[in-house]
Amino acid sequence: MSMIWNFFRKLKRKSGRLDEFSFFLLTTALLLAIFLSLFRQHWFLPLTWFLVFYAYWRLMSSNQAKRAGENQAFMKYFYPIRSQFVNWWRGITRKKIYLYFPCKECAQPLRLPKKTGHVNVTCPKCKHSFTKKTIRGHIKSLS
Repeated sequence: MSMIWNFFRKLKRKSGRLDEFSFFLLTTALLLAIFLSLFRQHWFLPLTWFLVFYAYWRLMSSNQAKRAGENQAFMKYFYPIRSQFVNWWRGITRKKIYLYFPCKECAQPLRLPKKTGHVNVTCPKCKHSFTKKTIRGHIKSLS
C-alpha cells in the first residue's frame, strides 16, 4: 500500500497541477475501488470512474485560476479534519517516546521526553512554571 502512496506523492511533486483536491479524488477513487472489489459491490464502480475522470479533467483544465479556487474551497473544510487526524496519529506513534499532558493553568497540550525524571516545565503559552515527573531509565522485563 505504501508503494501506491509513494507513487501519488511523486506524481504530486513532479506535476505542478496535481493539487490537494485532485489528489484526494484519486486516492478516494483508489480506496473505493479496492473496498468495492473486496466486497464484490461492482454496481458502485461507475462512481470510482467518475472520480478518476473528474480528477484528470481538473488536471488537464486550462482554467487554472478556477481550479485553484476550487482547491482553496476544498482545503477550507478538509485541512482542519486532516490536521486533527495527523495530530491524533502523531500522538499514537510517539506515545512510547513522549509524555503528553495539559498545562495546569491554560490547558495547552505539552510534551516531554519520557526518560527525563523530574523536570521544571514552563508553558510557552501562559509562562506558568511547574514540576513534572516522567519515567526515568528503562523498565526491565520480568521474564
